[in-house]
Amino acid sequence: MKSAILAILILTAVGAFMTSCNRKTANAEATTTAPKANPDAPATNRPADEAPAKDAYQVAGYQKTACFGKCPVYQVKFFSDGKVTWYGQMNVERLGWYTARADQQLLTEIKNKAHEAKFWDFSNNYPTEIRVVDLPSTVTYIRVGDMEKTIMDTYQAPAELVAFEDYLEGIIAKLTWQPSKQ
Repeated sequence: MKSAILAILILTAVGAFMTSCNRKTANAEATTTAPKANPDAPATNRPADEAPAKDAYQVAGYQKTACFGKCPVYQVKFFSDGKVTWYGQMNVERLGWYTARADQQLLTEIKNKAHEAKFWDFSNNYPTEIRVVDLPSTVTYIRVGDMEKTIMDTYQAPAELVAFEDYLEGIIAKLTWQPSKQ
C-alpha cells in the first residue's frame, strides 16, 4: 500500500514538472522573449536614469523562477507612473534590464482583472501544503491602495489564478521593450 502511494506521489510530481516546464516553454516560444521577473531583485542593479519616479510605487509584478531545466527566468514590474521594468536573467531573449511604458488605463485594467479573478482570496502559495523546490514558479504581485498581495504558484493553482497569470503574460508580450541605458 505504501509503495502504491509513493508511486502516485512520484508520478504526480513528475507530471507537474513536465506540465510546468511545457507551459512556460510554450509561452516563451509564443512571445519569442520570455521575461524574468523578481519582485525582490535588488534595485541597485537598475541604472539610475531608469528608476521609476520618486513617488511611484509598484502596482503589479510578474516573475518566473528557475527550474532544473531551461525554464525562462525573468521579472517584470509595473509602476504607478507607467514605467514597466524587465529584468531577464536566463533562458530568455532579453537578458538584463529593459523598460517599457504602460498607460493608466492599462494599469487600471490590471487591477480590475485582479479583482475579477478574486486575487485577494487565493492562497499565498500553490501547492498549499508542500513546497517543491525543483519546479519553476510563477510569482504575481498586486497592489491596490494599501492592499498588496504576492502569490507563488508552483503548480496546482486554481484555474482563475492561471488565467490571470496568462493575462499578465499577454500584456508583457505586447509591450515595446527598450534596453535600459547603462
